[in-house]
Amino acid sequence: MEFTTLFWFCFYMVFLVISSLIGYQKGHFIAGVLLGYVLGPIGALVMYFSKDKKHIICPACEAEIHHKSYYCPMCRAQVRGHVKVD
Repeated sequence: MEFTTLFWFCFYMVFLVISSLIGYQKGHFIAGVLLGYVLGPIGALVMYFSKDKKHIICPACEAEIHHKSYYCPMCRAQVRGHVKVD
């Protein structure tokens, strides 16, 4: 392979991995893989600025908590049933 072809292949593979990891952390793994594969660095930016599906905001103290929590670990307020999960 030519050097430039190998460079661009490695460049896009790095951003595929980066966007996949960001997507996994935010609950969008498949979208991260597809965006990283198709768009490369732009896909990684899109995944970085996408909405986090694994966390919600506590209505009492506004702390970021896991979306399956029944009680907020910070203020011990009940959050299950009070917060709409997207």
